[in-house]
Amino acid sequence: MINRLDTVFWAYFDEYIKKDSSLIFKKINNDLKEKINEIYDVTYYSLFQFQLWKNESLINIEPEKFSEISNYIISNYNELFIFTFQDKKIESKFKEIDETQKIFIKQVIEEFVLNHIIKTSFNSSDDISQNYYWNFANLCALTSKFEYDINFKNEKESKYYYSIVYPFLLTMLMIDVLKPSDMVDKIKKVFNRKNISEAYKKGRELTSEEKEWLEPTIQFLKNEDELNAFILNFKKDNWEKIDVKQKFKIIHELSKITTIFLRDNLKNISVISEGDDVYEAIYTYLPLFLSSNKEQGKINIKTFEGPLKNVHSISPIIQKDFNPIWTLKHSKKFKEFKKIKFRSEKLFDFIARVRYSTYYMEIINKTKRNNGVLGDCLISFKKVGIVQTMHFYNQIEEKFDFNYKNVKFKSINLDAKNFSKMLNKVDRFEEIADYNSQMSIMLKIISLTITIDPKAPKAFDYSWENLIKYYIIAFGPYKKSMMSFTNKDLELIEFKINKLLIQYKKLQQKDKVVDSIGVLYKLHHFK
Repeated sequence: MINRLDTVFWAYFDEYIKKDSSLIFKKINNDLKEKINEIYDVTYYSLFQFQLWKNESLINIEPEKFSEISNYIISNYNELFIFTFQDKKIESKFKEIDETQKIFIKQVIEEFVLNHIIKTSFNSSDDISQNYYWNFANLCALTSKFEYDINFKNEKESKYYYSIVYPFLLTMLMIDVLKPSDMVDKIKKVFNRKNISEAYKKGRELTSEEKEWLEPTIQFLKNEDELNAFILNFKKDNWEKIDVKQKFKIIHELSKITTIFLRDNLKNISVISEGDDVYEAIYTYLPLFLSSNKEQGKINIKTFEGPLKNVHSISPIIQKDFNPIWTLKHSKKFKEFKKIKFRSEKLFDFIARVRYSTYYMEIINKTKRNNGVLGDCLISFKKVGIVQTMHFYNQIEEKFDFNYKNVKFKSINLDAKNFSKMLNKVDRFEEIADYNSQMSIMLKIISLTITIDPKAPKAFDYSWENLIKYYIIAFGPYKKSMMSFTNKDLELIEFKINKLLIQYKKLQQKDKVVDSIGVLYKLHHFK
């Protein structure tokens, strides 16, 4: 949803704009909030597309670039909106952009949004998170934002193609470069002859130019000795001895195989070439995922032979509404918040795990669109949680067919109005039967988080009460001058859920709530 109106972002909004004299920010109402929410989200996504358009990484945003960026966004607003939200049900607040709306959008971008992004959303490569879940979620987010290149459209077919960097990023994700100990096993499961052969048979016919470009890779795959020697590069001991540049080059070689799986949405698979353009477009992000301690986040700038430096990059994950640093800073102002017992590092970890689980499912949905081979591999890595527990997919031999849709991160919208509904008394399972209720969404998000990663329950002491508490602290609601929830509110919600857990035992259609209360029931009786 784009209409989150009671987040920590809005609690601090006056502070963000206090030095701004623009009249458009003088009267803050819900309509203005919704417009700013939309423009902010579109701008954030646009910065990644802008990097593709310029074929350069944004290490900062100088004020001199503001006008160029805002003009780029306004010129491509409809396409950028569609790809930002990827949901036909969401309608833009600016359906037909006239001159007045152009001026408004330009003002919001240049006078507020870009400044806010500069202050809150740039990461330094010498300050890399050590949280695996957060880093994997960032890799998923980056892969999603660079999936398509909206700057080049096939007008004849009205079709957009995958970006030049997408095969590389998806390859990093498929083999999970953040867990070197598992990489060799995943490479063998994903890039085996059976999967490659199946992908090769499906989809569009390769052009003669593509076949010629791919021929050395095909011959390489046929030579078992060469292939095994290449795969050994990904063995943990060997991987940790090489630098980022070398890691990039061997992943790029693997991504040539990935293009076979993706070719229906690649105009020409040879566009990735030998990786020079790919490297230039994303070099600032490589230390986040490939850097070792000895390199201290340094990377060769722009080219393989460029100077070795630390760099900045825009966070792939937009944290406008759910930034734990700002949440803690804001909440500590209120005495009531001190009554809620929690640990800040656990809050960070909880948000990271939620992002990890929801992004993982998002990437599955994306990779199932084409021939489905890569999506099936991702499902198989998490089969116990995704198939056997949550039943999002049914297994038929070695393939997985869609069963029903999973909950998405964008569904979280705990504004004050929705939160108050969670405090109302409800008979039996009516509230969680409503797919759009925030109680249902909360239980589904938590259930997904603790099933997709078997280590999650232990991290929160096998306590569903803890998970509920961290969820509400993480996702609001928040107001400028008051706490929107209290410890008593948390206890009331726990009481409601506990009643559902008691009733669940007698429920006849347990399969209807397996992805919400069913998982918590198992956790409750595990203790």
